[in-house]
Amino acid sequence: MISMSMFMSTELVAGAILALWVVTRYPNFGPKSLRSAVGVVGAVFLVLRFSTWGATALLGLPHGVYVTLFGCVLPNFFAGFLAAAWLLRILAGALGGSGGGGHRVPATARN
Repeated sequence: MISMSMFMSTELVAGAILALWVVTRYPNFGPKSLRSAVGVVGAVFLVLRFSTWGATALLGLPHGVYVTLFGCVLPNFFAGFLAAAWLLRILAGALGGSGGGGHRVPATARN
């Protein structure tokens, strides 16, 4: 048996890894402006706030614990991390970090 805290920690890391995969696999997907990125983060906060009601209802189903953990908690972790990654990408771009690897420096030949 695995403890609940260990399972939740694993699910948290899985949500972060899935979000990181989406951000790296689809770099042009997501909001393009700071206003829309903040709007996505706000929408995710609302979904997280109201999903507790859905989680409570799902727990009453047969095998409701599994349905809640994989159908409610994991997607919420994923959405939160994805929204945060998109916001950080927009903020990094606004500060001049385009992710291009830095400034190009010409190579000099050594004699």
